[in-house]
Amino acid sequence: ALDSVFGRTLAGDHVLRHHPLFAPTDVLEFLVEKKDVIAASWRLAVGGAAVAVLLQIFYAGGFVEVLARRDRAALGQFFGGAVRNFWHNLKCFAIFAVSAAIVLGAWIAAARAASRKLLEQTPPGAPSARALYTAAVLVGLLLFALLSLLHDYARIARRHAPAAGAWRGFVMAGRMLSGAWWRAFGLLLFWFLVGGVAWLTVIAVEWAAPAVSAAAILAHSLLQIGAVLVRSGVRVGAWASYVALADRRKPPAETVVRPAPRIEEAFPSPDLVADTPLI
Repeated sequence: ALDSVFGRTLAGDHVLRHHPLFAPTDVLEFLVEKKDVIAASWRLAVGGAAVAVLLQIFYAGGFVEVLARRDRAALGQFFGGAVRNFWHNLKCFAIFAVSAAIVLGAWIAAARAASRKLLEQTPPGAPSARALYTAAVLVGLLLFALLSLLHDYARIARRHAPAAGAWRGFVMAGRMLSGAWWRAFGLLLFWFLVGGVAWLTVIAVEWAAPAVSAAAILAHSLLQIGAVLVRSGVRVGAWASYVALADRRKPPAETVVRPAPRIEEAFPSPDLVADTPLI
């Protein structure tokens, strides 16, 4: 569809040169004429996003086992950990998704009720209304960050307790984060800002650069791949930081009561009795 509308056409030239008047019109005409193709592409994109989420859940198990280690890990160890922890991570994600929906839904409902009660006589656009809205958004982001940290550290719990279940993972996550919440939030904020700046910079360069030649189009493609790699690299760096903090905050091992070793009574052999005096 893109090739038929923009390939070697005047409309394509308008788009490549960012014509201020004709390019937006050509794009809108494309969106109307090819709406069926765009709808199919949108459905495919939603499916691709679901696959991407599953891949992130899958890779998290490998990250937990191989990152922040002193020795180098083989590729098989990474995929082995990913397979071994996939079901655990999937259950942790389900708990996180349900918890986020409940907590954020309750907070949004409470914020709306409070705003209606407090700002009933306040005109729209007033500074107080804007301040309340900003505070509600910030608290919502803080709640999401809290749940996200618990979710990540519930998956990291498998590093110290390979047989831990999802609920026990969240309990261990609370223990690991106890007394270290500010450091964990600092790591999250650091990687969010550094990653966001790097990612948006690559996207801005790609968005602003014109594609007027084959070399420029190749550069665009490389920049798009670079944007994906930057995002992935930032995520790996964040995981390594989380795992390193978890290793320092390793929860105390559970006390395991082991049965006392059985002691066999040693009886002398008949030959020894016959050769040795009993008194």
